Amino acid sequence: MTCYFRSTTTSFVLATVLFFASLALGMSLAPNVSASTVEELRPFLKPIAELSSPVLLLLIFLSNAAKTLVVILLGVLLGLPPFIFVTFNGFLLGLLIQGLAPTTGYTMVIAGLAPHGIIEIPMLLLAVGLSFSVGKESLKWLIGKDNQVKLELGRALRIYYRWILAGLVLAALVEVFITPHLVHLAAGRG
Repeated sequence: MTCYFRSTTTSFVLATVLFFASLALGMSLAPNVSASTVEELRPFLKPIAELSSPVLLLLIFLSNAAKTLVVILLGVLLGLPPFIFVTFNGFLLGLLIQGLAPTTGYTMVIAGLAPHGIIEIPMLLLAVGLSFSVGKESLKWLIGKDNQVKLELGRALRIYYRWILAGLVLAALVEVFITPHLVHLAAGRG
């Protein structure tokens, strides 16, 4: 059991490092993304902003729950899809932060991302870390070594159902009911 937690911890740390490295890369490349490019996204976000709170809550939760489940399941593909998922999301978040900051200010960006992000991002990183552990066992299977792909996938799914889903519900609640108030407060100070 101790070996399992060590492996999962290592995979979680790897996922975290990849996420923050790609976030930093996105932020460093963001000056090439104009504020008008970020503004072009607003029409796509408007229909979402008009949803009722319960519908938005359900939509956010289901989206994140589906993404994390798929990431875990795709770990059997040697961990490559989760690698792409975590680096792409980190990179995109970095672009978004640096793209919005010049027009809205860092206080607004932090108010819009941090409240739910401190819960949601670790849940996503945990899913990726679990997926890396599944991928490691899949690689062992591929090269003909003793492996525990089924056992590792079962453990990952138990953690998903027990902890990740609960964290994603909490993150969605914060995103829908708390984050907008903090953004409003931050806008009042701007």
